[in-house]
Parts: sequence; structure tokens; C-alpha cells
Amino acid sequence: MITVRLLTGAYDAASVDDRERAEWPPHPARVFCALRAAARTETDIATLRWLEEQPAPSVTASDLLAEQQRQSYVPTNAVALKGGSQTYPGRTNQLKTRVRAMPAYEDVTMCWSADADEQLVAMLDAMARRVPYLGRSTGVVLVAASAVAADTEPVSDDRTVLYEPCALVDADTVMRVPYPGYLSLLDEQFAVDRPAWEVSRSTAYRRRVPRSPDETVNGEPVSSPYDDVLVLRFRGWSPQARLAVDMTDALRSAVLRAAGGSAPDVLHGHRVDGRPHVAFLALPDVGHEHADGHLLGLAVAIPELPKSERTPIVRAVLSLRDAAKDGTIELDVPRLGRLDLEYRPDLTRPWGAVPKRWQRASRRWTTATPMVLDRYPKRGASVSDEVRRGLRTVALPEPVSVRVSAEPLLTGGARLRASDLPEKVRGKLFRHVEIEFDRPVRGPVLAGAGRYLGVGLFAPATDPLPAPRDGGRG
Repeated sequence: MITVRLLTGAYDAASVDDRERAEWPPHPARVFCALRAAARTETDIATLRWLEEQPAPSVTASDLLAEQQRQSYVPTNAVALKGGSQTYPGRTNQLKTRVRAMPAYEDVTMCWSADADEQLVAMLDAMARRVPYLGRSTGVVLVAASAVAADTEPVSDDRTVLYEPCALVDADTVMRVPYPGYLSLLDEQFAVDRPAWEVSRSTAYRRRVPRSPDETVNGEPVSSPYDDVLVLRFRGWSPQARLAVDMTDALRSAVLRAAGGSAPDVLHGHRVDGRPHVAFLALPDVGHEHADGHLLGLAVAIPELPKSERTPIVRAVLSLRDAAKDGTIELDVPRLGRLDLEYRPDLTRPWGAVPKRWQRASRRWTTATPMVLDRYPKRGASVSDEVRRGLRTVALPEPVSVRVSAEPLLTGGARLRASDLPEKVRGKLFRHVEIEFDRPVRGPVLAGAGRYLGVGLFAPATDPLPAPRDGGRG
């Protein structure tokens, strides 16, 4: 295991794919390059050759609290007769953007599942302790290697995320990793003054959602039918919640077009025989004191499916990004025009645009967008009775309490009009709801008519992260 401690509390390195975005967590290949720079002897080189032969490591890091950008003019290596630099005559100045990742905790660990003898670990540790910085020279670090994991967890809360190598179809992000032959290619790049990233290779990684306090106290939660939530963040716009259904309907159409003739029944919702099918969600900013309910992004919730059905759905969603210029998805929304979205699973702010904000386990859930009842209460029945009936329809446990209101019960909860609902459910009764179960239930929790198209989304009461200082706009 290699541990990297960020002595300044920050990590100064840009993403290879987008120089205006911070890389987080640090990629294993970057650590390997730092070790190569610290290698002194042939024994060191042999140790690195052993390391590059190992499978990709798991990475443990805390959530990213913020990204910082700083722009400044720096002299370039180009020489011109009328150079603009006052310090280096003949040199030109160019505006550069420096980015910095600000994590919640300063330790990052990388764990290779390989057996290594004490001497090899000692050599690796000696090299690691000679590494002065990671990323830019301003990112001072303390690096160490050990044969066993630490006895205690690095943090006492649940903001630590474990990234595990996985198949590409299951990926939340990708990281550059060392591979057999990488060391020789790095030396060749250095000899001809070329950057290391040109010979990098990436591996798919999946985030492991941490256990919530409710799970720790009350045991294993009731599972959600939705295994995956793919979030697409709005870029440069903060739409109002009343536009939620327009947005989700446009996203559904775009994904169906991308899937083409291979679209499984659970994607378009036909012939599913009562099974949960793919839901298209609008994610409002809710649940903290500054929440104003604006939409942070859209999401695609994918139920538990056989791989043969799940794979084409994930491919269809991610193909929107892959076909887009600079990774920016252009979504055409009728009456609104073209909106920009981006798939950035590496970001952890704003909190409402992070999948685990909606996937947490909790005993108490409150609507972020109102629940539409399947029918009006019959004579002698109450609205609460119909809410309970709607929860049974989606196989949720019987709640111990139900609270119903015409007004939002959550700060920032969406205030919708009948005309804002999906067309098929207009005319039905809709209400904001707070429910409590006798055991934790894992999200996302969706209930009521129209739950597959942007309404009926519940937010968990359990939310250990502090309210964002900027009102959630991240």
C-alpha cells in the first residue's frame, strides 16, 4: 500500500482530458511517475518494474470539497523579436489556468493486491519518501509504502470513497495506471523531452457507496430497485424546478435515439409487466438552509438488470457524452432550446448532483418533487391512505408515519403546477409527502404516477455533509 499525504491540504494537478479541471483522486500513474523521478539505483528500477506488472490498485480518497482556479501570465519557451515578457527578453507571455483540488481529508491510499517481500517493500518505501511533490511543485506531499493497511480508518466519518477497478460498462470514472512496459516508455519520453501522459493508459473504476449512520445503527437497509444512477450536470445554467418534466422528457428522447433498435423494454417502458423500468430524474437543490430548488442536473436511474439488458442502456447514456464536442452534451428541449450537460462522476460538489446523495439509506424520506397519486382517495379514505397504497405499488415497506402537505416539506422542495406534470398524469392529485419507515431504506426512492419522468423523487433525511456555503450551486 502506498499512502500519499497532501501536506498543504490541497492537490495541484490538472486533468489530462480537461486542463481547466482538477484531477481527483490522484491517478496511480502519476504516483508511479513520481517514484520513477525518485529512483536512484538499478534496484529501484527493478522494484518499479515489479510494480508495473501488478494489476491496477484500488484507491481510497475523501470527497472533493471544492476546485479552485487561478489564472496568471507566464513566459513561454517561444522566442519572438517583440516578446512580451519583461523578465525574459524575447520571450512571450501566455495566460495559464492553474487548478487545485481541495479534498475533505489529506490522505490518499493506493493498494495493490500483490504479495511483496519485506526487502521490496523497504525499497519502495525508501523511494516514496524521496518524492517531494505530486502534480505541480506546489503540491508538497509525504509518501510512504507499507506491506499492510493501517490499523485504523483514515477518517471517522463516511466521506471516504473507495475506487475499485471494474469493467468499463460499470465505470464511474477512469484513472491512468501503470502497466507492463510503462517504465521503459517513460524513460523514452524523458529522453526526447515529451510528456508522460502521451504514453498513459486508463483503467475503469467504480465508486463504492459508503454505509450511512442509519445502516450502522439499524442493520442492513431495504434495497432500492435501482442499482445505478448516472448524473448529467447542467453547465452554465440553473433551471427552475418547474421545468423538470420538460428536461427529463427531452433526456429520455435523446437516450432512446442513442439506443436505437437495441433499446430494451425497460428503457422505453413497454411490456415490462410491472417491473421497475429506467427512470429519468431531475435533481433539485434541496435540504439545506440555502436551498432554492433550482435544478442541479438530470439523472438516469437504472434498475437491477441482467448484463444483457443493462449494458445497452449504459452505453446509450454515455454515448451522448462520447459523441459530444469536448464532452459537453447538447440537449434539445422543446420550447427552451439547447442546454449543455456534462457527465462528471469525479466531482462531489454540489452535493445534490452526486448520486450517493439520493442513494443513501435512511428511515425518513421527504419529497423533493411532489408525489402524484395514482388515483383520488375513495370515499372514507384519506390522502395518506393513497400515499401508502402508492408505496406498496413500488414494493416499499409499510411506513410507520405519513405526513402530507400541499406545500413543500423540505427546504427548496419543488413547487409545481398541474401543467408542470407529465402529460399523462395531469389532472391527478399531487402532494408533498414525508414518510418514515421502521428500518432504513436505500435510495433512490421514487413513488407515484409519473415517477419515471421527473416527479415523485424523495430525498433522504440522512445527510452528513454540511450545507454548501454557496447555496448549492457548486
